[in-house]
Amino acid sequence: MNGKKTLLNKFKPGIGMSIFVLFFLPLLLFLGSWQVTRGIEKSNLVAYHDFNKSLPPILLEDLEGLAVNDRLYRNMSLKGRYLKETYFLDNRVYRQESGYEVFTPFLANNNKVFLINRGWAHKEEVKQPNKLSALKETNIEGLIAPFNRFGLSLVAVSQDSNWPKIVQELTLERVQYDLIKKYEIQPTVIHLSAGSYGAFEPVWRPSIMNPSRHYGYAVQWFGLALVLLISYIYFGYKKNK
Repeated sequence: MNGKKTLLNKFKPGIGMSIFVLFFLPLLLFLGSWQVTRGIEKSNLVAYHDFNKSLPPILLEDLEGLAVNDRLYRNMSLKGRYLKETYFLDNRVYRQESGYEVFTPFLANNNKVFLINRGWAHKEEVKQPNKLSALKETNIEGLIAPFNRFGLSLVAVSQDSNWPKIVQELTLERVQYDLIKKYEIQPTVIHLSAGSYGAFEPVWRPSIMNPSRHYGYAVQWFGLALVLLISYIYFGYKKNK
């Protein structure tokens, strides 16, 4: 018992060091725990993506019976026609060449409009009129994905009325603003399969960070917390010598 009291009496890290540790140690533990939680969430999301992608394509008439989240990462078959409005998302580099990512609304036979990511195209390729004016009725297939922001613009977006539009950033709000007078755009994007009519070079990949990266970050945060705790104990005893 006396030995324990002696050790405690010798441990005097000082108020400043104690406040420093009391602030940063819980923060490091929180960050580590948060990364573990994110890793688990991403593992579930990857499993969800892989499972839905493995299911057979859904048809347009099956769409109404599915919740929005149940549609994500499912392959879908559509019959209809491309509209004349097209977005060229600028500054998209593929195989060290600059080009556009091409987005065109697609009017399905039930009068619903889906934004189709047709893939990457060289700037010279999209100058060919027959590549964009695919207005005849056709069947296409693609993967349903969330309508996240594509690209990034650091300046105010101009709302010009000319088509096709060259844009630095594409959002659901932008597309709804441009098309609301004519069509109601669906809140998802269909990434066109390579074999479908009107497809360019498919370059889209789901933006899901590998779960192992989150676990790696968690190890770093927990490691820093351990180093801080060991340093605190070492400093507390060394200072008293």
